Amino acid sequence: MSSWSCLYCTLINDPFYTICQGCGSQKPMDKKPTKSVGSMVPKIITDTVRDVSNAISDLVTIKERRPAHNFVRVSHFRTPLPNGPFVDGQSNNPNGEHKFFYSNQKLHRSGKFLINKIERPSRYENVQDAAEDPHQPSMCSKITSTLKKEAKKKSDVIYDDIIKYCTASNSPFIDDQFLHNKKSIGVLHFTKNGVKRHEEPDFLHWLRPSQMFTKDGRSFPWSVANNPRPSDIEQGTLVGDCWLMSAMALIAERPDVLDEIIPRKQYSHYGVYQIRLCVEGKWKVVIVDDFFPCYQHTNSIAMAVGRRNQLWVPLIEKAMAKELGSYSKLHGASLTQGLSMLTGASCVNYNCPPVPINSDDVDTFWAQLVSSKESGFLMCCHCGAFENAVAESEFRAMGLLTNHAYSILDVVYEHGHRLLRIRNPWGQFVWNGKWSDGWPGWPVDLKQRLLNRRRDETGAFWMELDDFVARFASVTVCKLRMDWSELRVTQDVGSRSDKALQMIVTETCEMSVTAFQKGAFNKTDNLNDLMVCVHRTAGDGRVGELVEMSSRIADNHFTIDEFFLTPGEYTIVCHSQRALLAHKKGRVNIVVRTRFPIFAEHIALTRKMTQESLHQVIIKEGDVVQNTNNGVVIRTLTNKFRGMIIMADNCLENKYLHVGVDCSHSMNIQSSRGLLQIVDVVPPLSRQVLIVLSTIDDSAQYRVSNSLKTLVHHKKYLLPEMWYEAAVSSPPKSQHYPPLDLTTFDPIHSISSVF
Repeated sequence: MSSWSCLYCTLINDPFYTICQGCGSQKPMDKKPTKSVGSMVPKIITDTVRDVSNAISDLVTIKERRPAHNFVRVSHFRTPLPNGPFVDGQSNNPNGEHKFFYSNQKLHRSGKFLINKIERPSRYENVQDAAEDPHQPSMCSKITSTLKKEAKKKSDVIYDDIIKYCTASNSPFIDDQFLHNKKSIGVLHFTKNGVKRHEEPDFLHWLRPSQMFTKDGRSFPWSVANNPRPSDIEQGTLVGDCWLMSAMALIAERPDVLDEIIPRKQYSHYGVYQIRLCVEGKWKVVIVDDFFPCYQHTNSIAMAVGRRNQLWVPLIEKAMAKELGSYSKLHGASLTQGLSMLTGASCVNYNCPPVPINSDDVDTFWAQLVSSKESGFLMCCHCGAFENAVAESEFRAMGLLTNHAYSILDVVYEHGHRLLRIRNPWGQFVWNGKWSDGWPGWPVDLKQRLLNRRRDETGAFWMELDDFVARFASVTVCKLRMDWSELRVTQDVGSRSDKALQMIVTETCEMSVTAFQKGAFNKTDNLNDLMVCVHRTAGDGRVGELVEMSSRIADNHFTIDEFFLTPGEYTIVCHSQRALLAHKKGRVNIVVRTRFPIFAEHIALTRKMTQESLHQVIIKEGDVVQNTNNGVVIRTLTNKFRGMIIMADNCLENKYLHVGVDCSHSMNIQSSRGLLQIVDVVPPLSRQVLIVLSTIDDSAQYRVSNSLKTLVHHKKYLLPEMWYEAAVSSPPKSQHYPPLDLTTFDPIHSISSVF
């Protein structure tokens, strides 16, 4: 007797087994079965099955060798559960039998289960989204809608073949890139009875819609989207993803945007769905199945719920979880990240005016809100976190949650009142102060127009601007422009092969730039600091005048808001002091958005270009702290730079500039020179960046203090009168203390010409 292969999961079983040890299906008859198209599914769905260890751990013993999900045959998909939601159709599964399925499993000769790495057929070679080659030739930006169509076209190839397989094999789709196990859920962080808990998801299992119980029962058949609205969204209690729920609430107000995210809205009996996301600045269509984590004791969905038995809410949440690695990794991201991933648009934050509130600041803030609303942009807001327990309790008494995300649905000016329509994604627990639903001071006409006509919006409330700025921290605006062009490229930082992006602008236009650190979606620690600079390109190809720059920030992503460019050539340089000095390599996705198409290409970022870019930043954004008639200029940069840079220009023709810097009284600061006290000799007609001070802990407060001492002298080596210890401890004829290692890839402190 020889080993036999299961028709459903392709597992190689020993000859004495009559039941498949992987999925429980019967051994086929001796008659050779007809070859099924389904044998190609591993090649179609994935190159490599991730989560090998989890798949094997589920197969420890034969008795325990049960998959994390059960499902019925295609002919059983329309079976309603008692008192549960249904899909139109009659049950033809009276015995309620289930089949189990694993993909890509094979029995090794050692007897252990392995996960195969299947080669993709040649026609799929260019299907998967891949990181763009930073060495690619010239590029032209494209209209956003065109890029979305291209991403969907690639995904459609895989989608169509999955449907063919499911039809031929009479099986639902099982996504083996996001397995139905505990790892895909992750360790859950939630609050129960006022106590914060961290638990393994042992109380959850995975079910399809036809197996679940919902609040709406049989009142509505299952659908992907049925006239979606913000009130359809209910956040689960196990994952802190209110940022995503708020973003989806905004999307529900814009059917055109939701249509872009879910291009196929037909209910799939095979459970195959496409979700278009912008992951770390790259368009991608994510394919997911329709198994969702549910409570074992109720069979109700444990994550986000789409009321009226709609799937668009849990499908988007699942696609996000798949891209991040698990549901638990959805915890604690930002509104900006949610809107960016759903729309691919640039997102900016407007901080609420600080206390004490200035009327001019409030007027400016209101103008930003009105302008954003009139432009059709999406808006969310963040209720500030308060460590004071009394303040937090006062907020809760007013119906607000601190450190919580809300949607802004409308901005109106009525009878001298500046009002905002805000929504809690929980669908409940709302503001109960002035202009709330129960407030007795409503004018009759306003109550009829603003309140009574919108009572179906659960979790929504009105709030006056003064109350808003006193209780909310910031507003996030998603600048959705479908008719703009965009260019999305990948660049390295901290390596010897770094690139710059050179652009040609043919007509005056607006531009915005967004940078994403790859693999850093919900990370806050151990990130590279980034600073993106846009320069004019000088006639000789050098990096010229600074046009616009971002702040130096250690974040997973940030945006340079719109600025104007006139026709000409420009160069975008991405700096990372931490990556450069610590040799910490990283990859950054750069998104350039413009009103009109532009042309661009990657060019080698030389040490000289990096140095020129940094010098131009200091010249434009820095402050002159010393400018003597004898030709000495000292500049410091603190604006948009969390720390300080000090640069010295010696414009004298035949004398040396001796300069000492003492920053030893700084707090939470590290030096690019390794010491906080330095001394340098700058030759005639030369320029040098003396020191770069940056924060050690980017989330903590810091203080920079510096004391400068300069001396013009005909001697070109360190002088004892500048710093005695440095002069006597340095080797003879030294010009720098600590010494500069100019042989390394460090363009920061190299000496360059002033002209």
